[in-house]
Parts: sequence; C-alpha cells; structure tokens
Amino acid sequence: MRYFATILFAIIFSLSASAKSGDSVVVKQKSRYPVIGMWKQNYIATGFATNQPVSKFSSDIKFQLSLALRLWNIKGKVDILTTYSQRSIWNVYQESCPFLETAYNPGLWVAWQTNEKVRLLFGIEHESNGLDGDKSRSFNYATVACLYEPHPNWILGARAWYGYYGREHISRYYHYRGVMQLWGTFHTRNDRFSVTALVNPTVTFTRYNLQVEAAWRMAKRGDWIPSIFVQYCYGYGETMIDYNRRTSKIRLGISLMNSKMNLY
Repeated sequence: MRYFATILFAIIFSLSASAKSGDSVVVKQKSRYPVIGMWKQNYIATGFATNQPVSKFSSDIKFQLSLALRLWNIKGKVDILTTYSQRSIWNVYQESCPFLETAYNPGLWVAWQTNEKVRLLFGIEHESNGLDGDKSRSFNYATVACLYEPHPNWILGARAWYGYYGREHISRYYHYRGVMQLWGTFHTRNDRFSVTALVNPTVTFTRYNLQVEAAWRMAKRGDWIPSIFVQYCYGYGETMIDYNRRTSKIRLGISLMNSKMNLY
C-alpha cells in the first residue's frame, strides 16, 4: 500500500508526457494539442492539520488524478470532452494505512473558446465516494464555468452548479460545499511560478472553503516539468464524507500544472 501513490503518480506523468506544458485540451484556434491531456491539476502532497497537534492521526497524503479526452472538435473553437478526476485522502501514517475517502468524478463537457481571452464550459458531472450505507455520498449535477484571461499573467475563473443527491440525508451538502467557486491565478509568463486563491461560498456566505496554492516548476525549460507544490485548505467540504466538518490543513508535494485550463 505504501507504494500505491508512487505508482499512481508515475501513471499520471506518463499519460501527461505527450502534452506540452502550455497546452490545454481546450485551445485557441489553430493551436496544436494532444487527444489526451490534463484537466484539473494533478498532484500528490502530504501534510498535517494546523488546528490540531501534529500526529499520525492529523497527518495524511492527498493526491488527485485528472485527465480529459477530446471526443470531437468543431471548427477549432468548440471541443466536446469526456473527463475523469479522482481525489483521495490517504491516512498513510496510521496503522494499515487506510484511505479516508476516494472521490470519483467523471463528466461530459462542451468547451467554447469565444475569443482570445474567454472560455465558456458547460458540463454534466457525477461525483461519489464509492462507499455504501451511511458513509455513501453521491452528487449528480450540471455545471457552467467561465475562464477569463484579462492579462497574460492572470487567469480568473468562476463556476456554478446545480444538481441532486443520491441520498436524502446529505441534502444539506449545499450548505457546506457551496453553490459556486471563484478563483484567481497569477503565473509568470514562462509558467515557472504560480499562485492561486479559491473560495467556495454558500448562498448566504456564512460557510465557505478557502484554498490557497503555490507552485514552482523545477526547471525553466521542458515539455512537462513537475512543480514543487504547497496547498492550504480551510473551511468545509474538502471531503465528501466529512463535508460538514471544518478542517484546516497544509500540505507540500509535487504537481503537474495546466495553466491554460484548470478547474477545481
């Protein structure tokens, strides 16, 4: 089990190797791009809770695998995609190294490059944690997103969703997960360094999840270079199983970035 994350991340690297670092599955007209590419960020990081004593029970590994397959392109501006993301929280420091949760997130998207600065995305997604009984969490929803590049160094994003849950007892998930995401990313022109701030607010803004990330690429040049990655999360909804429990965690690891297309 201790080698599982290493093997998984090796798969991520090999699948992403065909994509140049600046490429996106959704691209500007006349750009070249691979059939398979990164969708959300791919990373593995370990850390601990900042609101608890540091121990094997407050420390873990978090990793995410996210890929997209372009099914069809229309006139160089519209892509139809199928996507798959998987995010896991692994209590690797505890005896027997149990997984707290693995969330599975397949989707079908239409992405439209409206002009040089704006991308619109429309999707249908499923998200569940693969468990049964009282621990089961299942969410089916439609989502719309917009990515805006007002400046070569900045990307602003907004995403909203609406759907239904597979079990009645988690109908309050909206009150903790929120109904939208808002984020901004600053990155250098060579993509060597980037920092992102993201918030998931509820309708009343009484609860939220705040996430701040920074990444530094290990080399100036190269088609696919991993980055040193730090992530801080505070608030509700980091996991589906404990969506109504407030957490505060900081983690350090490595990531593969996709600065041109990064939904959270």
